[in-house]
Amino acid sequence: MKNNDTLQKFLFENMSIRGELVHLDTTFKTIMKQHDYPPPIQRLLGETLVIASLLMAELKFKGRLTVQFQGKGTLKLLLAQCNQDLELRGLAQWTGDLQDEDLLADLKQGTLAIIMDPDNSVQRYQGIVEWVGNSLSRSIENYFENSEQLQTRLWIHVTDNQAAGFLLQMMPAVDPKEYSLDAERDWEHVVHLGQTITADELFNLENEVLLSRLYTSDSIRIFEPSDVVFRCTCSAQRGENAILLLGPQEAEEELHENQVIVVKCEFCNSQYTFDRVDVANIFHRNPPPSSSQVH
Repeated sequence: MKNNDTLQKFLFENMSIRGELVHLDTTFKTIMKQHDYPPPIQRLLGETLVIASLLMAELKFKGRLTVQFQGKGTLKLLLAQCNQDLELRGLAQWTGDLQDEDLLADLKQGTLAIIMDPDNSVQRYQGIVEWVGNSLSRSIENYFENSEQLQTRLWIHVTDNQAAGFLLQMMPAVDPKEYSLDAERDWEHVVHLGQTITADELFNLENEVLLSRLYTSDSIRIFEPSDVVFRCTCSAQRGENAILLLGPQEAEEELHENQVIVVKCEFCNSQYTFDRVDVANIFHRNPPPSSSQVH
């Protein structure tokens, strides 16, 4: 069975350790084609998409997880979003020419965060991720180890047309004192073998074969894979909402200048065009609240 555009969870039967394997193929290509990303941005955005899907799969809530970087240098924005259905989208914004060394410097100076937005809730969680070492993976590992007290390891590989990732994580104990020397030895064992995985193996071996080769003496329970797909949340309705935010005066100025208002999605580049009749109908259906007061 091919692993294309799937995420698959697994458990070590006799250890408190879980894992995931994700492969982004068509999903990755679709997102990369939406903008003319230079190779350094493409690799970093691919890593971010992999991380967002791996982290979302471990969470038990309905909503959206965002891995987001905001910077003040050449790299302005890096963002990957994934919901509970493993619907994924991503975006990067930058200025000028970008080299790998410049990108690393920007990352160390900006703000990296993990944001969780549950559905039907006003509560939003945001965790700031300290940049550690020279990789996004290492920084995320450090975040989980220090903020969530969960030992975590990530291996991610990105090529021109695909991205894949492998996650290992110690499962949380009800009582932190339950972690024993045996648990630590188990963790060292699975990580030591996990770090031998090659990019070729991660991309080309079926998950079951890969895990059986890595952990020949361990019993592993592998769950059914879930599909990962690209899905953008833009729509004509959201375009109408953007026009309402402009207000009648600004909308009229835009129509006078260009005859139409074009709302463009920054993620997928979809365009929604509204002419004068469309705009009039939008404001007719959504009149502003009356400013009259009763004295």
